[in-house]
Amino acid sequence: MYILYVDFLCLQKNYRTIGSSDDRGSPRARSTPSSPYYQVGNLSQTSAQKWQSSRVRKRSRKHNKIHPDTERKASDPDLLELEKHGIDVSVVEDEEDKWKILQTIKGLPCSLSTKRRFRDKLSEAPAKRNTGCCGDTKQTNRRFKAWRKEMGYKLELWGSALKKIEGHQGTGVVSYFVFLRWLFFLNIAIFVLMFLFVVIPYLAFGSLGYTSEVIGDGSVSGVDISKEGTCSPLYTVNVSSSASTLIQDFLQGSGWMEKTALFMGFYDAQDLYIGSTSSNYILPLAYFIVTLIVLLLSLITMARYTVGSFHEEIEDQNDHTQYSNKVFGAWDFALSEEGPAQLKKQSLYNDIIGELREQKYMEERNNMSSQKKCGLYTIRVLIFILVLALLGGSGAAIYFVTAYTSDFLSSGKSQTEDNFVVLLVEFLPSLTITALNAVIPIIFGLVIKAEDYTPAFTIQYTLIRTVFLRLASLAVLVATLYQTISCTDKDTQCNVGQGSCDSYRCWETYVGQNFYKLAVLNALVHIAVTLAYELPRKLLTTKCSCGICQKIGPAEFDIPKNVLDLVYTQALCWIGFFYAPLLPILTVADLFFLFYLKYLSAMYNTTPPERPYKASKSNNFFMIVLMVTFFFCCVPVGYPMVSLEPSKGCGPFRIYTKMSVIVDATISNFPSTIRTILSLVTSASVIICLVVLLCLIIYYCAARSSAKSKAVNLMKEQLILEGKDKQFLLNRIYELTGEKPGAKKVTNGNVKTTASTIDETKKGYPDENGVSYQMSTIIIN
Repeated sequence: MYILYVDFLCLQKNYRTIGSSDDRGSPRARSTPSSPYYQVGNLSQTSAQKWQSSRVRKRSRKHNKIHPDTERKASDPDLLELEKHGIDVSVVEDEEDKWKILQTIKGLPCSLSTKRRFRDKLSEAPAKRNTGCCGDTKQTNRRFKAWRKEMGYKLELWGSALKKIEGHQGTGVVSYFVFLRWLFFLNIAIFVLMFLFVVIPYLAFGSLGYTSEVIGDGSVSGVDISKEGTCSPLYTVNVSSSASTLIQDFLQGSGWMEKTALFMGFYDAQDLYIGSTSSNYILPLAYFIVTLIVLLLSLITMARYTVGSFHEEIEDQNDHTQYSNKVFGAWDFALSEEGPAQLKKQSLYNDIIGELREQKYMEERNNMSSQKKCGLYTIRVLIFILVLALLGGSGAAIYFVTAYTSDFLSSGKSQTEDNFVVLLVEFLPSLTITALNAVIPIIFGLVIKAEDYTPAFTIQYTLIRTVFLRLASLAVLVATLYQTISCTDKDTQCNVGQGSCDSYRCWETYVGQNFYKLAVLNALVHIAVTLAYELPRKLLTTKCSCGICQKIGPAEFDIPKNVLDLVYTQALCWIGFFYAPLLPILTVADLFFLFYLKYLSAMYNTTPPERPYKASKSNNFFMIVLMVTFFFCCVPVGYPMVSLEPSKGCGPFRIYTKMSVIVDATISNFPSTIRTILSLVTSASVIICLVVLLCLIIYYCAARSSAKSKAVNLMKEQLILEGKDKQFLLNRIYELTGEKPGAKKVTNGNVKTTASTIDETKKGYPDENGVSYQMSTIIIN
């Protein structure tokens, strides 16, 4: 006879001992109704159990108004077990009730074989068939939702690839690919909006000239169509037929590409005829509104994604049994093939390794001596100073390079120099930004190792530093472009720079060309890094047996760098789509090919991160970084819309002194009643009232959240107290009966209750986290 002592770590709300298996061989143990522990344990339900049970009973009484058969329930243990969960299946009104009860059974904490028995009992229960139009509609709607959900899983973009990556690299790396896929769909939506409401109408519909819908009723200041006839013909482009020049124009967005639908200067401010004399298409208004819709859509989608990530992070923080959940509850029993099963196994392994390494680091940090802490903090301060110096030097380099390029192009040297030199000088700011974005993050990645942070915080801190580098680079570029555009020495006729100012007749297209060049160069860098760095390094490691190559090893999948590449790509799209409406399609193509490049890199060229980390912590931080970048990008888009004077010879706002004047011109054509209402709604008093109301709502939500948090903490304390009371009752039962509740004797596969000795060193008292440690004795013959 062997005595096996097993310590079960379980939450107090799921307090159970090992009982007999069900008659179908379920591996899940259950207590029998005759067990003393079963009878006493149910006398002390937790508050969460009472709340859940009462909620389910209310729902059951709502859908089942006929009293159940008491004698049948008393003789059927399955019905009694369901009754414990507040579910009554003896009589069901209709098929809809049966379907709802079935969904409740799916969520019960029991084995699959037990759920199958419950399902069989539910199918035996009599129920009326839904008849009539209402019943058929509900059933059809339910089937459609189930079919849509199933097809969503089957047609999920890159779903199988993500599973392979998760099995090979872990959840941390796959979170990067999920983030990439989310950005891919976001940019598709941006492109569809710009293409449907800006590009297609201008290309498909004819022009009606400057009608009252465009210039207003004459009372709007800031509209001047007299200069358009003079300035528009002066905006010309030189197109060359040379093959090398055509390729150069394609890379720069100049020449033959400058006057295409790619850039803002191609579009006109005239009213468009859509086939009806009573309604026309106001392209400037559409351009203005679609820009606001794109920014608002991006903000809403990011907010929804962030809320979901916060929920996952909160659940992860409150989970004190993550190892038990992963070991006993994370396996997918629907896997029937060896390949997916191995991927799932490897994914669980990587996830547990990340948890263990983070816990090990926390223990080492808590046991660190004061001398080591002082040395570590000194190193961190020195590295912080070094990082600030690198960021400042990067900004200065971008500023001087951009100023040199501007002086070179405005001095007339571009007319005498070789085409390659001119191309190199024009790309010099973009090359400088790209080079800094490639080199400086490598330095950040090296120095962060000396600071000895947790894997999750290492990712976050590196992202913060690198995003400041990327945003600082773009900020210097935008500031330099603004300095060029807002030069005061301009002619009064066409608003073109003269003297010391650069003479750009269409500054909107000039800005669009700069971001187009950055986007093209960014896509080329993505290809070059994968094919010219990661692949050769992998080949050297596998094909060369020398010590140096083996010591270097294959590249590691650098999550911070790759995430910042995505954030930088999206920042270029957010700023550039206003000045280049078709730039989002270039971003979509870049992300599409980037997914497969990084997929090949993750599967064959790189190794998993040396210190795995939790994906739930990173997803939320990725979106926060993206949201900070979004608000930064709103400045170079929103400020010119309300402050800068548009070019007089190009663009859909050429007849206005400010781009926002189109809104005033459109409102001037409205009836007086609507204009009065709009004037009242947009007045300062109404806006202040709305802001105050919003602050009150935020305060109310914060106070409510704080109250609920206190209630949760109070319920946790009650759970701990109820657990102690329950253990006291169990000890009293042992003193009176001489048997230990829950001890089982296994004889020839049959489990019987037997008596054993309680280990007084483990009385099952819960700790401060509400976790109970219980000793169960299994006597095996």
